[in-house]
Amino acid sequence: MPGKIAKYSITIFALLLAFSAPVFGKGKAQEEEKDPLNPQWVLCISALDVSSLPLPQRVVGDILVRSLAKSLTDVDHRVRVSEEEMYYKNLAFFIALEDAGKKLAAKRTDRDLLVYKGYSAWQYKIELKAANAAIKTMEEEYQKAEEAVMKVSAEPAFLLTEENSAGTFPAPPAGGGEYRYCVKNKADAFVTGVVTEFHGRLVLTIRMYTLYTRSFAYEDSFVFSTDDISLLEEELAGYLVAAISGASPAALSVKTQPDSAVIQVKGNYAGQGDTGIQEHAPGPMEVTAFAAGYDSASVEVDLVAGELTELQFKLHPVPEVGFDINFPHGKTSVYQGALYIGDAPVTIRSPQNQFEYIHGETPRRATTALIFRAGQTGNEVTLPEAIPRGKDPKPLGTARSRFYGGWTAFWITLPVAFILTGVANTYKYAYQYWGDPEVGKTYDILNNVSIGVWVGFGLTAGYSIFRMAWYGHTATKSVPKMVKNGK
Repeated sequence: MPGKIAKYSITIFALLLAFSAPVFGKGKAQEEEKDPLNPQWVLCISALDVSSLPLPQRVVGDILVRSLAKSLTDVDHRVRVSEEEMYYKNLAFFIALEDAGKKLAAKRTDRDLLVYKGYSAWQYKIELKAANAAIKTMEEEYQKAEEAVMKVSAEPAFLLTEENSAGTFPAPPAGGGEYRYCVKNKADAFVTGVVTEFHGRLVLTIRMYTLYTRSFAYEDSFVFSTDDISLLEEELAGYLVAAISGASPAALSVKTQPDSAVIQVKGNYAGQGDTGIQEHAPGPMEVTAFAAGYDSASVEVDLVAGELTELQFKLHPVPEVGFDINFPHGKTSVYQGALYIGDAPVTIRSPQNQFEYIHGETPRRATTALIFRAGQTGNEVTLPEAIPRGKDPKPLGTARSRFYGGWTAFWITLPVAFILTGVANTYKYAYQYWGDPEVGKTYDILNNVSIGVWVGFGLTAGYSIFRMAWYGHTATKSVPKMVKNGK
């Protein structure tokens, strides 16, 4: 019997040990898989300082911060550099150590005060023993806090402050108050800037302060005008997204043949012939190269953070054609656009299929002109017979101003005629009702005046129609003849 009991005891002990092992193992795994600290990185965008701008231009500051906040919603997370990760590890370590130290100090103070609580000897011993046990446990926790290895999120989620998300942007801090500003707004960093005026244009100086550096970690300046503010918004968002996400900037180098070609990156001038290595925000970007006498070229590239993208453009020359400009009706000076090229007959060269506007002027100031595509008129282009210039040097401008004058008179006489007719009818009904001779005389005067105004309205309407037709005729007459396929 004792042997069976021992056998059953060993079996039960083995089963308990087998079932408890996964439990202890699971508890250890859960202890090791603690969530990392600081899983979010919060940014505060402050209002821009626009105090030096004239009142009508100060709205630029609000437009920029709202556009920036909207652009930053696409940022998903931030990649922490080693210095930033170490800062948050140390911060978490000191917070945990401070918390454990405060609890330990409070418990030791409670133990010291037991002697003053009037306990009996046996009760004091019980309370003292319990306090010492609690202090021992807290000392062990403090020791663990000292030896703990803090795990900080290497890629925290990016968020804007609640105020920014609600469309509110607090005033920027005064100098020296940047750290307190971050703490007050519960942010890991904040963006601020100043907009000033410079020779008719605006200058934006933008800066980003970070807690882990306790300084401004990013600063840049942009010169812009209110007409190209959309380009500034796009460029500013690109640079700040790169700075906030922690990604390295991308680099771009562009070379062209010929060396005289102008290079544009995202519609902005970047250089001529060779841009060298320039930093840009990662992402898609359109690069264009063009030069006089060459076909332009454009390509869209996707710049990658931390990588250099090299582009080489070899522009192809545009084929040129030569042709003679003749004027069989006497001597005339020939102009290609606004450029004087000589007296007819004269030979010029032009890129094939390019529209050309050629006009001539005779010694008596008669003019002739035509439009054609180079290469589609053969080797010879003949200017039509010149049209003598009238006394009016600007007939189209005169026709336009007279048409506008007639149209203005039309819209003045029409409401005046209606108003006078209404007033005259009022006196008419009053005379019919009261029979007052004075009212009747007033009605006769107003009625005659309203009739005259309606006659004037008819004349202005006719004059307006005539001037509109004349304006169209003059505009059509001044349009140069278009030659196609030599005809």
